[in-house]
Amino acid sequence: MINGNVQEFVDHIHYGDELWFLYNNIKYFLQGWSEGDDLELVLYEMIPNGKEYWWKGDKNRFPVEEFLSSPIFNGKKFWDVEKSITWLDD
Repeated sequence: MINGNVQEFVDHIHYGDELWFLYNNIKYFLQGWSEGDDLELVLYEMIPNGKEYWWKGDKNRFPVEEFLSSPIFNGKKFWDVEKSITWLDD
């Protein structure tokens, strides 16, 4: 991961922090939250007509692993491309 430690980044996802990052010249916004026992994680492509990805979990299963294992980066998973991801401060 460029501009940060990948394990810290993943830790922030588990806390539901708002995160901005850049991959393949596309800016992304990632955020998690909870409502009662429901946990949600959403990823937005910050481009015109960009895609949105939603993962839902519960108090026993936070959806971070689903995000990490989804082939959403040109058919690749997070761990396949993490060395090309730039963690932004936005």
